[in-house]
Amino acid sequence: MSIRKWFLPTVICLVWAMGGCVSVKAPREINLGASSKPDPVDSSRIPQTASHEQARHELRKAYTYIQWLEKEKAGLEDDKAEYKRERDKYKRERDKYKDRLEDYEDD
Repeated sequence: MSIRKWFLPTVICLVWAMGGCVSVKAPREINLGASSKPDPVDSSRIPQTASHEQARHELRKAYTYIQWLEKEKAGLEDDKAEYKRERDKYKRERDKYKDRLEDYEDD
């Protein structure tokens, strides 16, 4: 009889303790130094539309512009990589000439 007296409260306490541990969750995102609110939209630049079809047309224009910007960005990234390669090549050449100059100065 005494085992039954202690068994039930022990099981209840264990279930209660496990339930408290399971509910602890980490945040999905941690923003450091940034506000949690997005910047406000400048509504003065949003075109006024009179119909649903006109709104769709403006949306298509916006997506076309976004795609153009993405292509431009990709092209600029390619240019950036090319310029870095050229810079590194010229740095190696410069270092080579510096080494040759030091060799001549040592003689």
